[in-house]
Amino acid sequence: MSQQLLIEDIGRVRRITLNAPERRNPLSFVQARDLLSALEQAAAAPEVSAVILTGAGSTFCVGGDQKDFQAGFKKRSPEVLSDYPPLEIFRLARNYRKPLIAAVNGAALGGGLGITCLAHMAVASETATFGIPEIKLGIFPLTVVPVVRPVLGDRLTYELSLTGRVLTAQEALQHNIVNKVVPAAELQQAALDMAAKVSEFSPLALRLGIEGLQVSADMDFEAAVNYLNAMRTIFFDSEDLLEGATAFLEKRKPVWQGR
Repeated sequence: MSQQLLIEDIGRVRRITLNAPERRNPLSFVQARDLLSALEQAAAAPEVSAVILTGAGSTFCVGGDQKDFQAGFKKRSPEVLSDYPPLEIFRLARNYRKPLIAAVNGAALGGGLGITCLAHMAVASETATFGIPEIKLGIFPLTVVPVVRPVLGDRLTYELSLTGRVLTAQEALQHNIVNKVVPAAELQQAALDMAAKVSEFSPLALRLGIEGLQVSADMDFEAAVNYLNAMRTIFFDSEDLLEGATAFLEKRKPVWQGR
């Protein structure tokens, strides 16, 4: 894994930092492959309860790398279609089962906004900005639209895609793109507090709950109700629910087994 990615464990929280601040943390092909590997490793690590994704310096992530973009002119269409590692990040994050928190320290543009929208929760610095300004380069943000549309809604997706307008952190809060906005100096601690809070709960409940929300999002109401009600029965066969109920009655902290 390249030095463009920093990984550190803080208690049961793993923080992954995009570390190419001099280039504004682009989601290059190399970076995307490394990030994919890091997220997969965190997902498989039993000692990790939650993951924070952030950026080094004053930028979160500006999306695609211009070097990769320019190299695309030399490729044939089938190669351009099949070789796009950032898309694999979107696919993985869409189905990520551990709590994923974006700590947006600066500009989150293009794929950077995509990552923010795919995170289960997000906290932003007051200096953060958000947008999909690809139209300014003569291209439409087609690969990012399916990722951001569920969060932005149709109107804002069209507006940002067609005009290239960039939102402030407060505007992002108003549109529910982030959960919280804090001063820059407090960002990392706010993200750690958020991650530590969810880490207090049953790993099984978190994993199944996230899965239920993700899978049912594309269902109609009746299908979602039936699916989630069926999933609910799994909890009654779990050790964690028995432990949680017992700990509540005994007025003590539960000891989760994740099963």
